[in-house]
Amino acid sequence: MEFPELRMRRLRRSAPLRNMVRETHLDPATFILPLFVRPGRGERREISSMPGNFQLSVDELAKTAAEAHARGVGGIILFGIPETKDATGSSSFSDDGVVQQAVRAVKKTSPDLVVITDVCLCEYTDHGHCGVIENGDVANDPTLELLAQQAVSHARAGADMVAPSDMMDGRVAAIRDALDQEDYPNTPILSYAAKYASGFYGPFREAAESAPQFGDRHS
Repeated sequence: MEFPELRMRRLRRSAPLRNMVRETHLDPATFILPLFVRPGRGERREISSMPGNFQLSVDELAKTAAEAHARGVGGIILFGIPETKDATGSSSFSDDGVVQQAVRAVKKTSPDLVVITDVCLCEYTDHGHCGVIENGDVANDPTLELLAQQAVSHARAGADMVAPSDMMDGRVAAIRDALDQEDYPNTPILSYAAKYASGFYGPFREAAESAPQFGDRHS
């Protein structure tokens, strides 16, 4: 990979982001707090498999993010629970989606807090898989187009970094191309590079309401 695709300055452009990724010491500034955002107002719905953690409406999430920032936490990562789901997860790339609303709200109240967004479709599809289903399987290439749209919508809302977790082949390159074409060349991509099929994933499925309606995600 050569310039302009390879841009090492993406992670060096802002002091909050540099502070979060540096490796000289371990403190709250190096931690990322996962937050789950849902529709509504004044909502704090406890996640039964993770006591003390909640699905939050945008207003409550902005408060929680501000509290975390005040305690020195370096960043948050947002997972969305949409009001409606469909076969292609179309609400994931809506400019008025729950994650997009949450990004704008957090940036308004805590502009220096690093905001990362999960880029995937499983929370938004009615079948619970991470992409478009064709002939009973997840179709890789059509899914890339949707993931790219989702990432761009997050960047447009003000996300500091996008984090694809779908495991589609080629999704980082597709997202990078889309971000660059839409004039977001400095938005970094944090790829979830490895996943494991284990019981540790169960609580997340409940928190993000993303359990598959058929089959599994072992592949």
